[in-house]
Amino acid sequence: MTTPPTPRAPNQPRRFLLAAASVLAVSIATTAQTARPTPPAQATEVQNDDALARAGEPLANKVCGTSCHGLEKLDEMRRPGKEWNEQVAAMALKGAAATEAEFATIKKYLTRYYGLVDVNTATAEELSAVMGFSATDAQAIVKYRTANGKFADAAALAKVPGIDKTKIEEQPEALRFGGQVLN
Repeated sequence: MTTPPTPRAPNQPRRFLLAAASVLAVSIATTAQTARPTPPAQATEVQNDDALARAGEPLANKVCGTSCHGLEKLDEMRRPGKEWNEQVAAMALKGAAATEAEFATIKKYLTRYYGLVDVNTATAEELSAVMGFSATDAQAIVKYRTANGKFADAAALAKVPGIDKTKIEEQPEALRFGGQVLN
């Protein structure tokens, strides 16, 4: 005489599957957090103008200089940093292939070398981002402007004591003084 099998609780297989699924989900989440690839060297945070130019130019050429368009007319396309951020975001939505870190480097590069800044309304951060002024120089410009009034032109800007005047000489086409285009 055979003994009948011991009856199982109807929910036991279901509980086992739920427990296994939970363990698997935790395992996948842990692996995803620890197995992230390192971004390419060119997409890392760049701290100075030379590093930004070395990383940003080839990256912008690779990502932006595709069959959609080239980079030949960037000098004619100067725009404020906010507009470059919007432009790069639009490119990403249209399928430009780059990592988030690469897009960040491209935005910084385009803002720095093809940006526009209204010296009479810009924050210290905007002056640094477009003109490459150190934080100290940019803050000195804002402080001088607050104490002495708006700048009429690049020559007036160059009178701010202690700032790196070569930054003004390098990109006069990036400067705006109340909307005026000065060359």
